Amino acid sequence: MRVIAGSVRGVLLYSPKGSKTRPMSDNVKESLFNILAHIIPGSNVLDLYAGTGSVGIEALSRGAKFCLFAENDKFAIQTIKKNITVTKLLNYSKIIKCDVLKLIPFLEQNTNGINIVFACPPYPLIDKYSYREKLLIFLSSLYERNIVCSEGVIVFQHRKTLLEIPPQALFLTLYDTRIYRETQLSFFKKTLR
Repeated sequence: MRVIAGSVRGVLLYSPKGSKTRPMSDNVKESLFNILAHIIPGSNVLDLYAGTGSVGIEALSRGAKFCLFAENDKFAIQTIKKNITVTKLLNYSKIIKCDVLKLIPFLEQNTNGINIVFACPPYPLIDKYSYREKLLIFLSSLYERNIVCSEGVIVFQHRKTLLEIPPQALFLTLYDTRIYRETQLSFFKKTLR
């Protein structure tokens, strides 16, 4: 696993042993960042379920101003620390250990206009309809509480499926999907009211 493009292009990243994290494949990552190329420079990024940190690091390498990495697994957090150290991106990032669904109070106090959110939860979690529903409601609340700016984008990585947005997710509009074999990227924007 490596950084694909930008200021730290080619730097090899660490990956924790075992199967708890599922880093985004290089071809999916490259396609994703081609889609978002126009909004990455100068953006504030939130990398949820950050795993190795590779997605947030890619954004920073391509010109994002800041990335907040949110992760609950201590071994994954150690890996993110190694990766932001080896890429020399420590000054442009922060790591928080947390349950993503309980992150709203922290974000309300400690963020200022997030432009891009990457949500790449473990597949076993989001394969459960109840958890997927809670996550989509959480993502909607990021718009509702103005944590993500009104023109901001949320990218949700999951298994290929027809995504049902729960009625409680009032501020979430699905505007694009991209499928790469069994992986799907769902792109959301704020529902205009």
